[in-house]
Amino acid sequence: MGHYDLSGKTVLVTGAEVGIGRAIALRALADGANVAIAGINPDMREETVTLVRDAGFVDRFVALSADIRDADQVQKMVDDTVGKFGHLDAVVANAGVMVVRRPFLELTHEEWHNVIAVNLHGTFHTLQAATRVLKAQGRGGDLFVTTSSNAVRPSPMASAYVASKGAIQQMVRALAVELAPDGIRVNSIIPGLTLTPGTTSREGHIERGKRNIPMGEVTMPEELAALVAFALSGEAPHMTGTGLKIDGGRTSA
Repeated sequence: MGHYDLSGKTVLVTGAEVGIGRAIALRALADGANVAIAGINPDMREETVTLVRDAGFVDRFVALSADIRDADQVQKMVDDTVGKFGHLDAVVANAGVMVVRRPFLELTHEEWHNVIAVNLHGTFHTLQAATRVLKAQGRGGDLFVTTSSNAVRPSPMASAYVASKGAIQQMVRALAVELAPDGIRVNSIIPGLTLTPGTTSREGHIERGKRNIPMGEVTMPEELAALVAFALSGEAPHMTGTGLKIDGGRTSA
């Protein structure tokens, strides 16, 4: 697998203790970036720290704790990243939650509000805090968001998740237009069914999902990470407002 030059860039990745976020963080480190990860699971975060240490990247790395539902914690997360590395170049807003498959009429208010609080409000907090820094620095940068193929082709019994990811995808488009004069690119990755602890822990989820994928295979987190690395590399400097899909054809079927 080829590499992109991220040397000197500082990248903050939320939800990076495991899965897609961890793969993005490790790939950015391998490509030369300074990387801050943030999340709320201390055990999984420590696993990522161990992987980073074993790979020899610890001098370009910091692990932070932040609940993205809390705007003050998010601002501190961004400030601590800048305090560690001196500047910020890119944020990957990857943190999010899924819910148990449930018919719409059985969905509780608590379940709905929690998904919206994490996926939509948390992404808003993350992008807003990062944008403040990028605009103040005055040299552009990248905002990148992990959405879902469900934002394009919804699945049944996942209304809160679908609504949150669809809203995020539209926010990406709106911010791409608004922030373009500042040289800030805003893009998203739209994964299909991806092999992560979150998907493998749900009984029957992988098997059901593969039936809707023309290629009949799940995506690996490292494949998504490679695409994010490309987007952050500056190789396509005019790419903004774009949803980059890796889904085995799910949203095209």
